Amino acid sequence: MRSKQNKSLELLEEPSSGANLSSSRTAATARKDQSIELSQLVPQAQVGVSTNKTSQDARHTPFVLAFESSVLAEQLTIVEKDALDEISWKDLVELKWQQRPQKTTNWVEYLQHVEETPYTNGIDIAITRFNLAVKWVVSEVVLTSTLHERALCITKFIHTAVHTLRMRNFASTYQITLALLSTDLARLKGTWALVPSAEKGMLGRLEKLCQPMRNFANLRTEMERGDVAEEEGTGTGCIPFIGLFTHDLVFNAEKPSTISPSRQEGKNVDNAETEALVNFERYQTAATIVKGLLRLLEKSSRYVFHPHPEALSRCLWLAALEDAEISARSRMLEKKGE
Repeated sequence: MRSKQNKSLELLEEPSSGANLSSSRTAATARKDQSIELSQLVPQAQVGVSTNKTSQDARHTPFVLAFESSVLAEQLTIVEKDALDEISWKDLVELKWQQRPQKTTNWVEYLQHVEETPYTNGIDIAITRFNLAVKWVVSEVVLTSTLHERALCITKFIHTAVHTLRMRNFASTYQITLALLSTDLARLKGTWALVPSAEKGMLGRLEKLCQPMRNFANLRTEMERGDVAEEEGTGTGCIPFIGLFTHDLVFNAEKPSTISPSRQEGKNVDNAETEALVNFERYQTAATIVKGLLRLLEKSSRYVFHPHPEALSRCLWLAALEDAEISARSRMLEKKGE
């Protein structure tokens, strides 16, 4: 696995071999040239959800219906893997990421913004990508004009999430599950009525896995199962949901960095006459969290997938509707009984 430090951002390292995202500004000129090459290879108007009003009013057919669910799962895993490759352990230890992730509805525009934002790092890119992917799934569904195709779209996403879970791509699994369980899609009663009960059962199992109950205990347990499989010689790749780890690091950082000797030794000591002690537990916990995430990130190098040029490009260059537009379209479909 390549080093997480001092890497340049290429939008596609080799257009024929897959997507490679990064956050360093040390090769800004090269990145700009590669962006131009890719825009010629995959025209922006053909990628993701169009933000043009005229295009939105036309009949929208989700591109996911044109590919096998397993193919989509593989391409999403390739994209997520390369995004995670840009995470630096130093940024994790120092909590160097934006506490309020930047909102975006277009991956092309976001990467162009990254060029102009020196403080954006790999963690920011991964978090922003996660949020955009959730909005993209919801957008694809509410943009689909026909009831039957909308149900097929939901079914396709459920199948894709099942495949990403099988591949241990927990990031994409959580993104799709979170989107399908969103209020904007849950209110589409007519659409869900056409989704087969078997697929609804699959989604129910995914929901149980992704529940935030007991600090995402089910999801954490499933991710840790990879360590057991590795000991048994059956280990595979893994794309972790980094939101769990960033949350743990932020929570741990709220602990005091020093403690008084009286608290440490259980004695009544005049604090004015003693020096505070370093709270080693806080730093040990942070190290444990970071090591746990890095161990999972290292496993992402084990994936051996063959990029599907068109599917990969479409899965990479995502676009979504604004939140207000998503809500408006969802309520309009609800009024129509769809």
